[in-house]
Amino acid sequence: MSRPTISKAQTSYPIYAATFANSRPGYLVVGGGGGAGKHGVKNKITLLDFSSRAPTVEPSAELEVSEDDSVTCLANLATRNGLILYAGNGSSVEDRVQGKDMHFRSFEVQFPQGKAASSSSEKTSNISFLSKTQLLNVAKSENTRKEAYVRLLRLSPPRPSSGAPNKRIGAIASGLAGEENELVVFAATSNRPQAKDVINRVPLANKEANDIDIQDLGDSKFQLAYATDYEVHVHSIDYDFEKSKSKSGSDGKKVYTIPQVDIGVEGGRPKLRSTRWLSPKHLLLLANKPNRTGVELWLLHLYEEGPGSIVLKKSLPRAVGAATDLDVSLLDADSDGAYQIVIAVAGIDVSLSVYTMDYRGDDSLSHFHHYATYDNVHEQSITKVVFSPFLKPETTTGKPQYLRLASTSLGNSVSVETFTLTLHKSRHVLQTGRTRTLHSAATYLAIAMVVAAMALMLQSLVDPSGHVTNGLIPQSLRDAAGKTFGEGHRAKRHAAALNNADTPAIKFERRIRDLLHLHNPPMGSTHSVQEKAIVVHHDPDMDGDLSTDVLESHEDALKKHVEARRWDELSKEEQTAWKSKLTDAGMWAVGEGETILKSIFFGQIGGLVGQVAQGVLNG
Repeated sequence: MSRPTISKAQTSYPIYAATFANSRPGYLVVGGGGGAGKHGVKNKITLLDFSSRAPTVEPSAELEVSEDDSVTCLANLATRNGLILYAGNGSSVEDRVQGKDMHFRSFEVQFPQGKAASSSSEKTSNISFLSKTQLLNVAKSENTRKEAYVRLLRLSPPRPSSGAPNKRIGAIASGLAGEENELVVFAATSNRPQAKDVINRVPLANKEANDIDIQDLGDSKFQLAYATDYEVHVHSIDYDFEKSKSKSGSDGKKVYTIPQVDIGVEGGRPKLRSTRWLSPKHLLLLANKPNRTGVELWLLHLYEEGPGSIVLKKSLPRAVGAATDLDVSLLDADSDGAYQIVIAVAGIDVSLSVYTMDYRGDDSLSHFHHYATYDNVHEQSITKVVFSPFLKPETTTGKPQYLRLASTSLGNSVSVETFTLTLHKSRHVLQTGRTRTLHSAATYLAIAMVVAAMALMLQSLVDPSGHVTNGLIPQSLRDAAGKTFGEGHRAKRHAAALNNADTPAIKFERRIRDLLHLHNPPMGSTHSVQEKAIVVHHDPDMDGDLSTDVLESHEDALKKHVEARRWDELSKEEQTAWKSKLTDAGMWAVGEGETILKSIFFGQIGGLVGQVAQGVLNG
């Protein structure tokens, strides 16, 4: 795993928005500014060319867009020699009060051509204003009209140029509009959008959308997801672009709500910061814990009926504290529909955390795999993180393929990490299973070497004979200095196998493999496999050992095990008892976290009533 190429750029204004060109993903457009007032900080849009991967990049083009408001969000449509840029950029306070806030603007960006593009005059002329319009409703309150702005802008993803014509939709959401917050869906097919392009309006009342994402299902059908502080909503959109009307009403539903905390529990509920589609049935959620106490990635699984459920969680290092933004890149798929997902999280500690996941093509996802963490990426807070679009090349020529990750900051800085992708069979990946294994092995080896070195130094300095050290440090910890948990567990299995023993650890490891097989149909299978329900319970007929039942449905599980409950329904005491039992049985380790337990039903166990996991074992 090699460190990516890093390129830096600087602007004269704080940056709030960024978007990579779809047709030429080396080009990045950023925007921001100081807003209204005579503070000397202009509101601008800047075009930057990172295709050369040079350490320092100068602007290719720049335009001052307004004296009244900064650029808050950006998105683009590809053209032959450039792009059409959509921007959230409001009017003056006077115009807003009169209900004339032309907050949605379009610009044309022409990519520099030849050597002439290096001249200053040529740079300025490469970005030109096209139109402005008002898509959000005019607020009733004068104070709201003064404060409201376009907080979010998102377009449906582009398709490969060799495919069918790519008709796209977009959505914007307001901020600081109080009871009149709304989300507006529009047809993103014009270089000069107008109010007539609005497809649907979603009132948000006193809630604000923190993030929006759209996935293209084909045949002019889309799914739009948006997240507020504690809820996730999904809308289905079927739009006739030729007739400029919806084929059916927008079907919206709430698919997830963060549960309320128990009475007496300190802190509060986590808040959702971002959301992204990973597959038609999976949404990635970025959650900030209360009071900057941590960040988690949640995998939300959606069902045809009823609410979705969180089936996987990943905690970021505690030093991150809180996250400011997230983006994902869905790399190209193979013939079985499998593809890799690259995830980037911007931390409030000005770090970037990069993870990967694998979509297996059978509607299941792997666990989160850590790829790298980059510290001190900027001097001030990160405002935006965005991946360049990656479209599979039409032919495999051996030419390197790249994925770029841009981040921007309040300190006027831009940083772009350029990753070289690997051709794995017929698709591209950032991280293969082999590189993950090598990285893990190197990490464990480094930890072991540090522990061993510290132990040797301690012993040589204060206890050369080892009598005092051995008496103070338990044998288990001394063993841990030279053996990881995984190695110890493998040794335990190996010893049991040599003795032909059928210990709980051996039995449960075999059962986990069986459960994984039940939850994951064969790669490429086209048969619909109903999700099974798994119940773990105390079995008096097995001398008190734990036993598992795999049943056809949740209903069957609850009929057979009337007292079975889910992990979140257990008391703290019951959860502690179950953790001890599962750890002793070799079925679960503390390092795996509680997520794997949350989709299993737990039944009766030695006087305790618990519950079980159902569906999380497939990742």
